[in-house]
Amino acid sequence: MDEREFLQQVFLGKTPNIDEFVDVLGDRFPLLKDYQSTSQDREWHAEGDVHIHVGMVLAEAYKLLQTVASHLDRERRLSLILGALLHDIYKPVATKEQEIEGKIRIVAPRHASKGRSYLAPKLMGLGLPYPVVESTLSLVSYHHDPKQLVTKDKSSAAYKRVSRLADPELLYWLEIADIRGRECKDKQQQLEIVELYGLYAQEYKAWKSFGREYKSWREYFDRELADYDRHTRDFVLATAIARYETGKIFTPESELARSYNYRDSFPQVTITFGVSGSGKSTWIAENLKDHTVISLDALRTQIANSRSDQSQNSKVVQAAKEQLKVLLRSHSKIVWDATNLRRDFRQQVIDISHQYGALVTLVIFHCPEEVYFERNRQRQHPIPEAVLDKQLNSLEFPELDESDRTIIVDELGNTLASHGF
Repeated sequence: MDEREFLQQVFLGKTPNIDEFVDVLGDRFPLLKDYQSTSQDREWHAEGDVHIHVGMVLAEAYKLLQTVASHLDRERRLSLILGALLHDIYKPVATKEQEIEGKIRIVAPRHASKGRSYLAPKLMGLGLPYPVVESTLSLVSYHHDPKQLVTKDKSSAAYKRVSRLADPELLYWLEIADIRGRECKDKQQQLEIVELYGLYAQEYKAWKSFGREYKSWREYFDRELADYDRHTRDFVLATAIARYETGKIFTPESELARSYNYRDSFPQVTITFGVSGSGKSTWIAENLKDHTVISLDALRTQIANSRSDQSQNSKVVQAAKEQLKVLLRSHSKIVWDATNLRRDFRQQVIDISHQYGALVTLVIFHCPEEVYFERNRQRQHPIPEAVLDKQLNSLEFPELDESDRTIIVDELGNTLASHGF
């Protein structure tokens, strides 16, 4: 059966088992086929391999959707089902043996965050509504957070942060299904921890998804700063949220008073994220005409006499950073135009920008995997397909709290989602 037709049936209410999902989606997500050969630690997963576990989690998710979670609309329902199917998608790669307290255990470090990056370009080729894509990716990435918030006795601000990155209620239902869909000695205790997460998240007003809990803060700054433009109001809001979530302020009123120091003049930095051929340069030319572009490709041509010559990268990046600092000091509007596929590379630019008091916007070019290859072949300066493969396999898909604002666009430059605006 065609992938899209199959998922449309799931959207409308079908409840396929794990084997049906693997049959239809296994070519798009090859790691699904490796579930059966991926062992799990017997103490945490006595039921067996990842295939068995995920099958059990799917069954539990369907039970929840038929009962206590039956109020979810079709998009959120589909997100939960796909989250159940894919939450351990990177375990076949990440799983290894490790000695813990004198015992050899089976672990899969960072499989959640790496799973999100693995899935990001692959989910885009299925014709799903973007809210489903975004929610599914967040479920995969943060499905461990509910228990960690409780066991580490995190503050209400930490719960609020998670509510900016994901759909907290769907995280709750996924974790209930994840615990029920396994065999372990402390199963009831684990379920009680997840139940506490649900109670605390609602008590702390951290139950609404993707930043909607901060709606009242947005309204406050829009009202109090009505004479300022949208960029200024966005900047004050983003700064207030960052300070609140790190325990530096407790109310939006506190940031309003502090904002006298920066709200009348500040630089603006836009950072792109996208695999080669995703449309970054075209989008910049059409949407940021009043910005100064710092292009690593252009600098590479100047320094190494070739945009494809990677041998002088350290000099290229250093020159770009110096240019960035000069522009930041003059409170300019700037674009850092590069692939920025690694988080540590993005973070360097974001940190420098914030040191100079800049409003930072991250533009994510989120396209179907196959589009990158098609676009690359049509480019004036195509890169080898092996390099493109490497980019896709190594990219670290951005998190929504890396920058002050985030825009997600498709291969045509259409806005799929925005956060912080």
